Amino acid sequence: MLAVINPHNVSAQQAAQLHRYAGIGFLASLTNALILTLFLWSHLQHDWILLWLAAVLAAAATRLAYARTHRRGGRSAAADSGQTTAMLVLTAVNGMVWGATALLFYPGLAEPYQMFLIFMLSITSAGALPLYIAAPATYLLYLSCVLVPMILMLLFGNDAVDYLMALMLVIFSGTLAITAWTMHHGLMESLHKYFGYQSLASVDGLTQLANRRTFDETYRDEWNRAARASLPLSVILIDIDNFKKYNDHYGHQEGDACLREVANALARCMRRSGDLVARYGGEEFVVVLYQMTGDEAARYAEQMRAAVAGLGLVHEKNEAGYVTISLGGATCIPHSRDNPEDLVRAADDALYRAKEAGRDQVCWKSILTI
Repeated sequence: MLAVINPHNVSAQQAAQLHRYAGIGFLASLTNALILTLFLWSHLQHDWILLWLAAVLAAAATRLAYARTHRRGGRSAAADSGQTTAMLVLTAVNGMVWGATALLFYPGLAEPYQMFLIFMLSITSAGALPLYIAAPATYLLYLSCVLVPMILMLLFGNDAVDYLMALMLVIFSGTLAITAWTMHHGLMESLHKYFGYQSLASVDGLTQLANRRTFDETYRDEWNRAARASLPLSVILIDIDNFKKYNDHYGHQEGDACLREVANALARCMRRSGDLVARYGGEEFVVVLYQMTGDEAARYAEQMRAAVAGLGLVHEKNEAGYVTISLGGATCIPHSRDNPEDLVRAADDALYRAKEAGRDQVCWKSILTI
């Protein structure tokens, strides 16, 4: 059985990973900036050093604030082009502030101190790698902004040592880039495995519909959501008419094929992304409809009944001569003091009445008039 993975879930986890360690990134940037400031203090003009330190702090603090806002909002940066652009801009600014040291400080330093500056830039770029494994392209932008100015500065030098150092930085950058993509690949494999297993655990193996566990979890959430908003919630219980006779007459393999056909027909009737159809057990299915009145849900149920009848699956042991379903539904506006099981029981009572009335029909019960 193939797992169906929602790409939004993967994107959301990528975005969360990208912002999860923003606090650590801020502290690392601050620490490195302070170390470099102390080192340069006695060798360069203090005004430029303080201006650069303020720029580092401002850029890092803005990046941290953005990450915290994103995490509180619970939105996916990967799915929002505006947030993606903001992330790229902030990353570039943070990188350029560090890259600016090649222009501001490198020319005025003696050779041993120049080597230390190159070392600090290398440490800074390498230290940011774990923070960006969810977005390797963003890390490459940061890496370029930090190291490319220094590489160009070295290439414009007249010393063979400068050329050698530039070559070493290029190799170092390439190694970091390959590592970033390798780590990203590992992260994506892990995410797909995680959501794949999660999908398999929530899907019925035979019908590929949501299973009973998923229904229980979703129904509880939808009940609470409807109670908070004082909106109607409808539940429909569905039973294949005389299915035991179908199994006995045609065999269990044909019975399984029948379940799959009915499940597909019911799934095709789901018009809204939030609507849930699940296998309730055996030949029973259940549908949860948030913010749908009793009249609307009853019409919805009638469409499902007609869709299954329209399959024309031969059933010689059924009164109609083909496979039919009976549906019982109930609607209420939940309250926090109510028992969610009461709505399911009401739908079950309506299903029983549909069976007693001759099958292949819809019966409805509104616990509270909508």
